[in-house]
Amino acid sequence: MAETCVLRSTPRLVLGLWIVLVAAPAWAIGAPANTAISNTAQATFTDPDGQPQTVNSNTSTLRVDEVLGVVVVSNDAGNKSVLSPDDDRPLSFTITNPGNGPEAFALGSNAALAGDDYDPTDVRIFLDNGNGVFEPGVDTLYAPGVNDPVLAPDQSRVVFITSDTPAGRATGDTADARLTATAVTGSGAPGTTFAGQGTGGVDAVVGTTTATANAQGTYAVVQALATLTKNQTIQDPFGGNSPVPGAVITYTVTMTLAGSGTITGAQIDDTIPANTTYVADSLKLDAATLTDAADTDAGRFTGSAIAVTLGAVTAPSTHTVQFQVRIN
Repeated sequence: MAETCVLRSTPRLVLGLWIVLVAAPAWAIGAPANTAISNTAQATFTDPDGQPQTVNSNTSTLRVDEVLGVVVVSNDAGNKSVLSPDDDRPLSFTITNPGNGPEAFALGSNAALAGDDYDPTDVRIFLDNGNGVFEPGVDTLYAPGVNDPVLAPDQSRVVFITSDTPAGRATGDTADARLTATAVTGSGAPGTTFAGQGTGGVDAVVGTTTATANAQGTYAVVQALATLTKNQTIQDPFGGNSPVPGAVITYTVTMTLAGSGTITGAQIDDTIPANTTYVADSLKLDAATLTDAADTDAGRFTGSAIAVTLGAVTAPSTHTVQFQVRIN
């Protein structure tokens, strides 16, 4: 499986691989939809004959209505770098169901927004397969009304808007794109009720989010664009490829620089995973072996990570770093 990140060129470009796990906030509203709430009163007393008595009331029962809501946030910390021309660059969003019942959400995109420099083309929405990384051919193309994502209370789903940037755009030009999610059951002003359309046949009531929400991302044209892809292969002690203790993992990190111009200060860093040990003298750059020491060649092992200095890199070009670790 490949992990890919895209970085905009800067006067000092340091390239690394990061996996970020973010705990989702608790959104869900109170008791789950269709929860039964029952109540029976009781009176106790002593009758005129001196006998203790107990009298129960009838049982009052209701079921909790479903509250409809949705939250949409952009996952991109800043503008998403693109070339001109460029194809299928993703903007990342997270949709969360803050309601108290499972709900399907209809998705929509708008890349013809005012206030930017150009409109992207071939705009599509993809549903993430669960790893948070856009993977063409793996993530599912969204079809309205066919595969609307269904989210349980507090459940989130990453989705992507992808689009193309046309030729002829200048460095620094920007394009905005907006993702909108709307509860399929209905939306509207808070308190709007859809009788019998909630979970288990209870009413569905629109919550404070109005059951529709959107977030916006921005593309920015750059001169040179670097992508970093990491692959792994395994060789176990028995001649197979099972990740058992003693097996050796070979990591291959490929940096591709597209566009034009020269980036400077480029460096690839990768931390040795927990529960593994770096294999001494396994570090390579473009198939050439590097020493582990901080000396005159481009690579070094710091004791917890590998670092390979590329320095000035002119686009278009590709560089590959390889190293090994052994599973403890």
